[in-house]
Amino acid sequence: MISLVLLASACVVPFEMDVQSEKKYMVIEGTLTDIDTDQTINIHETYNFKKNTYNAPLLNLKVEVRVNDSEIIHLNEKGNGIYALPALFRIHPGNTYQLRIQKPDGTVYESSKEKTTQVPAIDRIFDEFEVTGIKGDFKDLPANYIYLDFKDNPDEKDFYTWTWQLWERQYYCYTNYYDFSCDSECWEILYNKDFNVFSDIYSNGKNTIGKLVSKIPFYSTDGALLELKQQAVSEQVYQYFKLVSEQSQNSGTLVDTPPAAIVGNVRNINDSTEPVAGVFSVASTVKQKYWLDRKNGHGKASPIGILGRMPVPAPNARPYPCIDGPGRTPFKPEGWIY
Repeated sequence: MISLVLLASACVVPFEMDVQSEKKYMVIEGTLTDIDTDQTINIHETYNFKKNTYNAPLLNLKVEVRVNDSEIIHLNEKGNGIYALPALFRIHPGNTYQLRIQKPDGTVYESSKEKTTQVPAIDRIFDEFEVTGIKGDFKDLPANYIYLDFKDNPDEKDFYTWTWQLWERQYYCYTNYYDFSCDSECWEILYNKDFNVFSDIYSNGKNTIGKLVSKIPFYSTDGALLELKQQAVSEQVYQYFKLVSEQSQNSGTLVDTPPAAIVGNVRNINDSTEPVAGVFSVASTVKQKYWLDRKNGHGKASPIGILGRMPVPAPNARPYPCIDGPGRTPFKPEGWIY
């Protein structure tokens, strides 16, 4: 049974949803920021059938963002369920933003009104090596723990999330029993599987020193390039990502996905019992790159390999191209040391 809990302010409280039924439901994925990046909202429909999950983009929607209950920003449909704001759009901390979606049949969905504070700068990033850093099914995995320092905003109630993107050298571009080498330089692009969240309720305005924000598996003894993203979000978006993080931590291993969808802050304005998964958020953002040299792990543990194992090179085989995409690129990332 699905129940929806509303606060007196009409904010939707995030909660886990049983998705074992075959009923379709809408999923919203979108974070608007104040940095130079594409600002998009992904809207799709998902359902389970015979224990498999199927996703389909929702097309021909009328999507808009309302700023401070006055200005209306219309989003352009880009295909595949992606709706884009104008190229120069950026949020301004302190303003309110509300997502509104209308289906072709006239059904209307609205998010809560979201606003955030200005995110502080990252003062320092450093790492420490842990031989048994990440819990695994059969054995614990070595990892580099990533820490940072920052000064919290004084006189503000702040909520933070941290995510990361990692570039690792990839030498094998195709696997079919054997692993086939790449025909050019290649980098694997990896992303966090969960969210690290933090509230300043006990540290408002203070310096935060050595905050653990990520655990990077010891894929290789080579160096890797890490990009950390620090974001300030609203309290209810913080609660949503906190629930996502708890699901990920409780689901078993590093590569497991959360066992159930989570209803966030978007609702059908005429039917509050309809579950809408995902979240619409606005986030003041800073990004900083960090060269992870991994020297502190040399001789202490064996790397696990980017493939999750050591490669098995194909004998006398032609190499395969490194195809550019979300998970791999032949282009050297900016900040790569060698």
